[in-house]
Amino acid sequence: MLKINFRTNIIALILTSLFLVYISPSANAEPSTILGTTGDEPIGITIDSLGNIYTANGASNNVSKITPQGVSTTLGTTGANPFGITIDSSGNIYTANNVDNTVTKITPGGVSTTLGTTGNNPRGILIDSSGNIYTANYGANNVSKITPGGVSTILGTTGANPFAITIDSSGNIYTANDVDNTVTKITPQGVSTILGTTGANPFGITIDSSGNIYTSNTGADTVSKITPQGVSTTLGTTGAQPVGITIDSSGNIYTANNVDNTVTKITPQGVSTTLGTTGAYPFGITIDSSGNIYTSNNFGATVTKITVFDQAAANAEAARVAAANAEAARKAKEQQELREILALIPKIGELTLSLGETTQSLYSTKCVKGKTTKYVKYGAKCPKGYVKKK
Repeated sequence: MLKINFRTNIIALILTSLFLVYISPSANAEPSTILGTTGDEPIGITIDSLGNIYTANGASNNVSKITPQGVSTTLGTTGANPFGITIDSSGNIYTANNVDNTVTKITPGGVSTTLGTTGNNPRGILIDSSGNIYTANYGANNVSKITPGGVSTILGTTGANPFAITIDSSGNIYTANDVDNTVTKITPQGVSTILGTTGANPFGITIDSSGNIYTSNTGADTVSKITPQGVSTTLGTTGAQPVGITIDSSGNIYTANNVDNTVTKITPQGVSTTLGTTGAYPFGITIDSSGNIYTSNNFGATVTKITVFDQAAANAEAARVAAANAEAARKAKEQQELREILALIPKIGELTLSLGETTQSLYSTKCVKGKTTKYVKYGAKCPKGYVKKK
């Protein structure tokens, strides 16, 4: 089996295609930056809970790690021509090695081992909640299952040339079949059925929380949606030759458009826009918890980050700041009012004393004997020895 050179294949496809579409970046495109560099010809891409990016480098047989700050290192080596990549909850990395039909496991510390064998030419790879690995075997038309202990079996068969793979919450496996334009569903028991049809040459696949399947159709420049009941529709259009595909928590779809170096966003209603530009020939695509998009750029050996502005989050933050400012203003007003009240206390005391003296002078008779003063009821006589004073 010859090693696939995607640069040569893609150039040949560009030269022979009659239907290439170019979508120029939108005026509202999100800002794009090169996050970091990778090994040669990165294909698959994934992300961990801390925002570190990992790429499977098809021409250098290794995995790159790029921190959120853009520091790039080689995490570990792989089998021949790593294609797909996935990560478990402990931070272990797994790659589907297209040429030697193996899966490599790389620990967070960079220790590489061969976990198990697969069918011919594994492309897509995923991991389930129990740590089992599944690969879509492009050259064998089947899916391999490898347990955490390294036991390999064939889970079930697929349509022609499965390229990508995903899983639902019940453990059903789905593959995007490149040649016959279908999606296969394989139950945990290994029962295989064709779920629905897609546009031409589906290369990427993802799933939403309702079980709807989406494929990026590199030969049709579209995204297909297939319901759990198998109803197939075209969700929206993309840039030229979309490969990788991902989805956010709101159901928006994103594709890496391999030829025109862009990322397309398609809303659940099917509205397509160019989200931003990438490095040369983006292949894989992933998304972080903040909605930022990352692509593995096959020709440039780089990862692009597209910073996505979250309007809902911005509105929530603005509301929080406004509420905090209003509370601060309320407290400041209360403190000012308290200061004004405290400032009045001495004056109130003086006024009370003054009123008291006035009351005594109006309604009492002042009687004096030496240095002693007494007040008697107005109109009454002073005590013996006291002299009335006005």
